[in-house]
Amino acid sequence: MTDEQIFERLFNGGNFSLPYLIKFEHSDAGTIRLVNNNEDVTFNNEVYKASTFDYTPPSSDGTGGSLKISSLPGENELFEFVENADDNYTLLVVGLLVENTPQAIRVYKHFHGVATVDEKGNIEFSLDSDDRLEMTFPPYVFDTDNNRGNA
Repeated sequence: MTDEQIFERLFNGGNFSLPYLIKFEHSDAGTIRLVNNNEDVTFNNEVYKASTFDYTPPSSDGTGGSLKISSLPGENELFEFVENADDNYTLLVVGLLVENTPQAIRVYKHFHGVATVDEKGNIEFSLDSDDRLEMTFPPYVFDTDNNRGNA
């Protein structure tokens, strides 16, 4: 689906939903896939289990992302995942347009954040921004185009 087709569907309305897919990945703790929808969604041959959560995407400068999700017993394995994983897990969030076949609209990938759990079993992730642009040198490879004096 092209950008023009996506715009046409969003602008003119229709029978579609706009859920977020979240995927927690860790080499030892495994993978958890959830979708904020009332039924499971298959995307890229992976099944995302229906769940209820509130995801706030980061602003254009990468700050302010958050995820609030319930982790009651039997609902999902997220609490055990957070307890067993170290700081090397990643969170991939995909915004979808689900009509006949799911189509990705926007993708966010988070590497840094803090998780807090309240007494009711709710987990809140405060997702930190990417600080690579605050480095002294940009994190990209220098070549003859962007570093002519030292090439």
